[in-house]
Amino acid sequence: MKIVKVLIAAAALPLLASAAFADGSKDCILEGTVHKNSDAAQQGVNVKFHSVSKYDEDANCRVRRGEKMEFKLPPDPRVQDAEDGSPVKYRYRKESDGSSSTELISVGA
Repeated sequence: MKIVKVLIAAAALPLLASAAFADGSKDCILEGTVHKNSDAAQQGVNVKFHSVSKYDEDANCRVRRGEKMEFKLPPDPRVQDAEDGSPVKYRYRKESDGSSSTELISVGA
């Protein structure tokens, strides 16, 4: 089974000028690109994210320059079967208690 790993480079994330709420929750859209490892020994699929935006106009999604977000995405055959370079969109939610979840919204469109 392929493992989906995610690493968001802090330098690639834009500084978003939205107001931060005291509860610390986030609701964001993460846009990225599928990168498949050419090494047969490491049959992994990586997603490199290049932009972050609010999920909707009322959402809080503040990401500071230099802030690193790192998490594992749940395995999804749509991502694993996607061509190298395919665009992907995820919804990322982080609650004020520190728990987080990700949901695949689209692949290749």
